[in-house]
Amino acid sequence: MIFSLNWLYRQRQGAMAALVISCLCLWGCSVKYHAVQPSFSAEKTLYRLLDRRAAFQDMRGRAAITIVNQGKKQSFSANLVFDSSHRIRIEGLSFADTPYFFLVADSNRICFYVPDQQRALAGKSSSDNLFRLTGIQLEPAALIDLCSGNLPSDVSLAALTRAPLHAFGESVEIPSSDRQEWYRVWLDRKKGVMVRMEAYGADRKLFLTARFEDYQTIGGYNWPRRIECSFISSKILLKIKYKQFALNSKITDSSFQLQYPPDTRFEDIDNF
Repeated sequence: MIFSLNWLYRQRQGAMAALVISCLCLWGCSVKYHAVQPSFSAEKTLYRLLDRRAAFQDMRGRAAITIVNQGKKQSFSANLVFDSSHRIRIEGLSFADTPYFFLVADSNRICFYVPDQQRALAGKSSSDNLFRLTGIQLEPAALIDLCSGNLPSDVSLAALTRAPLHAFGESVEIPSSDRQEWYRVWLDRKKGVMVRMEAYGADRKLFLTARFEDYQTIGGYNWPRRIECSFISSKILLKIKYKQFALNSKITDSSFQLQYPPDTRFEDIDNF
């Protein structure tokens, strides 16, 4: 008897479901079936991240930036321009959207220019000089990777092929090409993006943590709209929230060139 009642109940359920679907069709409604997005293996996700980094050409955007240094908080809007040849241009904006500082850098030279003071600090492009100017101790190339949610530039396909990947739950540990740094990354294997990263030196001491959130897909390229980085030694917290951006728009060389007034004072960063 119990079996018969259960069977009758299932039959009625099936008939009711068929009736509902028929009514939807008669009323012009469409029934959509959403396929579950498959997860990729950690190795394939990392290879996809390398492909993603190779596809990056340039970015032009606007962001809200917050820097917390030794408990002191500074927030401002900025125009950001990056490209794959490791060139940077950052314009800090005042309330009237007037630039009150410029930071430009490439693989050879870095310069910090303050228009109101007609003063420019310039020197060799290096992590030490970027630290002197901003408190962020990274090479300009590494800063671009960090601000774009890409794997670090010193992680290569050869490095992934040679070294075994050490998995720790949802994270994977990978070496740099020269094995001077190690990275522990957390992956969203469905979206094929990196959501968190920790960077360690050759001595295995942690020097950087980063989170990448709110990814937006443009032209097949995933870009994080919120990034939060913590620099351990300098105790600096950097937050970036992109308001708008354009990717791979073929930015010209002029975007990274500043026009200085004739009476601009140039000083060496080493003397700063």
